[in-house]
Amino acid sequence: MKNGRFGIMVIGVLGCVAILLALIGPKLLERKPVPLPVTSASAGQGGATAKGVVESVDDVELSSQVKGTILHVLVEDGDTVKAGQLLVEFDTTKIEAQRRQAVAGLAAAEARYREAAAGYRPEDVAIAGSGRERSLAVLNQARDEYERQRRLYDKGATTLVELNRAEERLRVAEGDMGGAESNLAKHRYGLRKEEREQARAEVERLRAELGFVDGVKKDYRVYAPTSGVVAGRFRNAGEGTDIGTPLLHLVNPERLRIRAELEETDVGRVRDGQKAEVTMDAYRGKVFAGTVGRVFPVVLKKSQKTFDPMASFDINTQKIHVRLDEYSGLKCGMTVTVRFK
Repeated sequence: MKNGRFGIMVIGVLGCVAILLALIGPKLLERKPVPLPVTSASAGQGGATAKGVVESVDDVELSSQVKGTILHVLVEDGDTVKAGQLLVEFDTTKIEAQRRQAVAGLAAAEARYREAAAGYRPEDVAIAGSGRERSLAVLNQARDEYERQRRLYDKGATTLVELNRAEERLRVAEGDMGGAESNLAKHRYGLRKEEREQARAEVERLRAELGFVDGVKKDYRVYAPTSGVVAGRFRNAGEGTDIGTPLLHLVNPERLRIRAELEETDVGRVRDGQKAEVTMDAYRGKVFAGTVGRVFPVVLKKSQKTFDPMASFDINTQKIHVRLDEYSGLKCGMTVTVRFK
């Protein structure tokens, strides 16, 4: 009897538990949403960050402007140079030969032009006059011979062949006379205007050619366009180069700036004149204050290299220049983190 009552009580308790679980169980199994951390993209205006690098405002890569052989490289990596200092010399043997050839050609053309402009010397005119007189004498003799042969032919005292020969000699003499008269007129009055202009144009052409050679010759000596430090030397004496071959890399450590790359998700949150703070691993705990100097209007593929092996380059970024209030201790190439206030 007691066992029956006890079984009924157990069944009742289990039934109550089942009803209770059916009522409140689903609520206990519901997962409450976990609040997500606030990112730079969702934090509203301000607070955007970007990776950057210290770079020189005067950053120049000098390349060869000629195809030739390097004679001397006068600087080493790390050398300090001044604006206008000679850095590289090329072998000028071939360009010097070209210049001598251009100078000789110009001298000959100028002589021809002076002759054309001044006319012929009196001696040349006299020689041309003597030539005309000789041609005139030959013409008169040929004309007399032809008249004599024609009279004899009319009387039947000579043949048609002789008459024709006399006529041919007359025609030749007349042609020589015309040439002699033209030559005399040429020496008396000089060349035609068109010939003088042609001689002048040839002089101008050769002057331009000499100027071009002189301009190319200047490229055989490479000078520093600005003061700075040699950050890279890429060629040595004796090596050949083509146009565009890199020679030296110069930077000016006295004129620095920060070049940052803002990820595409933060584009529009930074503007010119905005305040910024720059930190770096080299100076832990130190903050460099600065101002945004320029926000570039285009978004391009990321170009900065970092030491993070997991960093992806397959993202778009916006380039930004930041000016710092002071750059003490900073060197070109140092990586930094920029926080835009």
